[in-house]
Amino acid sequence: MQPTVSDHILFTRGVPATEALPTELLSECMQAVLESPAGKTVLQYGHNGGYLPLRQLLGEQYGVSPDQVLIGNGSLHLQDLISALLIQPGDIVFTEQPSYDRAIKTFRRRGAKVIGIPLELDGIDTTQLEEALTRYTPRFLYLVPDFQNPAGVTTSAEKRQKLAELAQRYGFWLLEDIPYRQLRYSGSSAPLLRELVPERTLTISSYSKLISPGLRVGYVIGPLDFIKQLTALAEDTILAPVLPSQAAVYEFHKRGHFETNLEYLKRLYAPRLAAMIDALKASFPNVAFAEPEGGFFVSVTLPENSNYHNLLIRAKEQGLTLTDGSAFFASPLHEGADSASERFVRLPFCALTPEQITTGIKRLAELVR
Repeated sequence: MQPTVSDHILFTRGVPATEALPTELLSECMQAVLESPAGKTVLQYGHNGGYLPLRQLLGEQYGVSPDQVLIGNGSLHLQDLISALLIQPGDIVFTEQPSYDRAIKTFRRRGAKVIGIPLELDGIDTTQLEEALTRYTPRFLYLVPDFQNPAGVTTSAEKRQKLAELAQRYGFWLLEDIPYRQLRYSGSSAPLLRELVPERTLTISSYSKLISPGLRVGYVIGPLDFIKQLTALAEDTILAPVLPSQAAVYEFHKRGHFETNLEYLKRLYAPRLAAMIDALKASFPNVAFAEPEGGFFVSVTLPENSNYHNLLIRAKEQGLTLTDGSAFFASPLHEGADSASERFVRLPFCALTPEQITTGIKRLAELVR
């Protein structure tokens, strides 16, 4: 018997749960913004760096000047701007392997050769990275150090220190993408890379997972001269930022909703992560995987002897939609290396109930036996 539409389980995009979107609070904030003396100002063309009160707030949070903060239309928009500024056709960019699929596409679209450095359970393989740095001169290393998309891995404090040392020694940028960092459900955080080597780090984040992806509010923090160049490029590219959304986010902070909402998200998502880990241990007892303490994703690499051929098609027939694992893989560091991309499965859990997660993992296990 084929599963019905209502039984279909989506292990595809990493989206917030519908019940996590604070519609009433955002409506209240947006109304307050538009009815305030600044209402007409935010509906006009504005400063290309973004809404100043929000830049000031972020500057206070990160211990930098507001002039070191650029607010854009989501973090992917900022990745593209940074790529336009740094990449010339044929340049080398390093990523973790696997890495965020849309980042890989963005860098390639700007003409970069994107090379993946293998990821371990405690972060990027710094030994292989150091070897790669003797062969290539990358413009930057892009990484998601907290609850990585897609693998769920968090980079250890020791590896962060090593990355800072390598960035200084070899003179490349660290592009640190941290949209999940505040969604920590247990444990404690390692230092940001920008805290270790601020002169070589560009820190990107957004409010997509913390408030709403539809607002399209992301930001980058970096050295003053770099942010000035990036802001000038933004002016020529987008003309003006989306100030109403940025002002609503600031109002959300000002009214104390951000902290309250963040705690709600942690309470909502933590049991879903626990359900995912329990289901994987029960259905894939011999497969090692990162057990994150937060974020949106867990992932597995299926054993070589598993039945993974045509998995996406067969899964859909059984009421399970998966993302093509190869999309998360850049060019391998060593030609001919087995990237395991065909066997890689990303498993977003936040938009599913614990019951859906358990059922979905059981279906996956049955498909690959």
